[in-house]
Amino acid sequence: MEKNKKKILIGSVSGVAAAVLLTGIIVAAVQGSGKAVKVAPVSNMNSGGWSSGSEISDYGTVTTNMNQDIYYDDSLTVKEVYVKAGDTVKIGDRLVAYDTTLATMEKEMKQMEIEGIALNRKNIEAELKQLRGTKAVAKGNVAGTNTVVKTSAAGTDAVVNADTGKSRTTASVQRQNMTAREGNTDTGTAGSDQDSTVPDGKETGKPFPEELKGTKIYDKITEESVPYNEDGDGTEEKPYRYLCAPGVTVHAQFMLKVLENREICTFEVVDDKDNPTRILYEWTLDGKNGQIIKPVQPDQPDTPSEPDVPDEPDTPSEPEDPSEPDDPGISDGPTKEELAKEIQEKEERLKELELEQRTAELELKKLKKKVDNAIVTSTVEGTVKSVTDEETARLENTPIISVVGEDGFYVTGRVAETAFDKIKEGMTVTVTSWTSGMTYEATISGVSSSPSTGYSDGNNENLSYYPFTAVIHGDAELSNGDGVDLSIDDLSSQDEDEIYLEQMFVREDGNQYYVYKKGDNGKLKKQYVEVGKNVSGSLEIVSGLSLDDEIAFPYGRDVREGAKTKSTDTLYDYK
Repeated sequence: MEKNKKKILIGSVSGVAAAVLLTGIIVAAVQGSGKAVKVAPVSNMNSGGWSSGSEISDYGTVTTNMNQDIYYDDSLTVKEVYVKAGDTVKIGDRLVAYDTTLATMEKEMKQMEIEGIALNRKNIEAELKQLRGTKAVAKGNVAGTNTVVKTSAAGTDAVVNADTGKSRTTASVQRQNMTAREGNTDTGTAGSDQDSTVPDGKETGKPFPEELKGTKIYDKITEESVPYNEDGDGTEEKPYRYLCAPGVTVHAQFMLKVLENREICTFEVVDDKDNPTRILYEWTLDGKNGQIIKPVQPDQPDTPSEPDVPDEPDTPSEPEDPSEPDDPGISDGPTKEELAKEIQEKEERLKELELEQRTAELELKKLKKKVDNAIVTSTVEGTVKSVTDEETARLENTPIISVVGEDGFYVTGRVAETAFDKIKEGMTVTVTSWTSGMTYEATISGVSSSPSTGYSDGNNENLSYYPFTAVIHGDAELSNGDGVDLSIDDLSSQDEDEIYLEQMFVREDGNQYYVYKKGDNGKLKKQYVEVGKNVSGSLEIVSGLSLDDEIAFPYGRDVREGAKTKSTDTLYDYK
């Protein structure tokens, strides 16, 4: 109860009061000088995702003449039709059953696509970590010979020409080149520099073969796609091979062809479509057995061990050539501008991958629903108007089955993509009329697999919503087109452990977020956190912080790691 009161209080603060409150916090923080920094419990500062606390749209529309049309889906094959034109159906009656073999394969491939994107993100995050630890230097050349080094995340050999100062690689590689010059002979690991490797210390996949340079890399596999191996015949010994970009999609018609011809195809996923340096992993579509063989990392090439070399007797060093004096003011490595540009490019690519992964995860949810709902049931009470064969429905873009609903009260609502996999047929929706204030119970009879176009909840423009239909049983004081309030208990309740902090308490560091919290020793500590949704200016804290932690307002001269702390109930200063 106390938590709900707190949400209402925070949500009801006027814009003027909030501005004054924030100004008070900032002024108090900036004016501090060597004093203990105030910290307050996260549980007290938690806004709890305040806005509506619900994952469905708050309002819906009443319809009195609802119809249901089932259209052709190229990832599903009709296995059985249970009705014919003229049949009377009730809500929940079976209409059609699908063979979900193709949808199941699509689901497995989508899961692999997500894993591939996550792997790519991991590599780029490792590169970013390395770049942020790189020290920028002045432009210039260093006399000497070519030095061969190896990148960490990309894992490719690169040659830096010390005579010209030019490089065919990135600043991260140049940094390792500098490390090698400073006395480290192990150019594969760049010495003791831990930032030069991916988090688990292993490179993924294998180097991109030189003989495949220039080969087409697909981001979509269609019936027109051509395998790169000319000797491939679609057998287990010689499968058709395709080079693919991260996040590759395979069209349903291609899979149907593979199944019909009982072919075997292998897809090799590279790290970068435009400039591939590694094959990250590969997976196989087995048309003979109708299954997906999960991705495996290609075997790492054997690295020959270096032979033991006997110690050479000391020989006097040759005098340096006085005609080529060292230039102490010039070093090999990236300039500040080059480093900043590369970091920006990596951060932008990381954001693109985050969006790609979010989109793919939503598509995976929809595919799971397809597989789980192999039998489609009626969402209305009415009469079957027509039943059409698949081919005609596909060519003419007409419904396979069309049901005309009888008079009754149906409600159309919308569920957020974050809860798309939570909403189920049979759930109860509480419906409140805007006109009369009367409340009714409705039962969800169907959820669309396509999002509403042009709809937003006003809080997050990037969040998609999916229409659902609910039926009200019995009489109701409602009319066609009436507006109603909607709520679903299972989707409206807040998780007691959820943490949402207003954005002013969370700072950004590139593509990372952090807060200042009280450490175990009582001193202030910089704590990185993972954030999720942004709800009305409050960020969801997915990990890195608990309700028992105490945080500080992260601005001001006194706010730094190691500063003394002073516990208080709240960071909102009303004085």
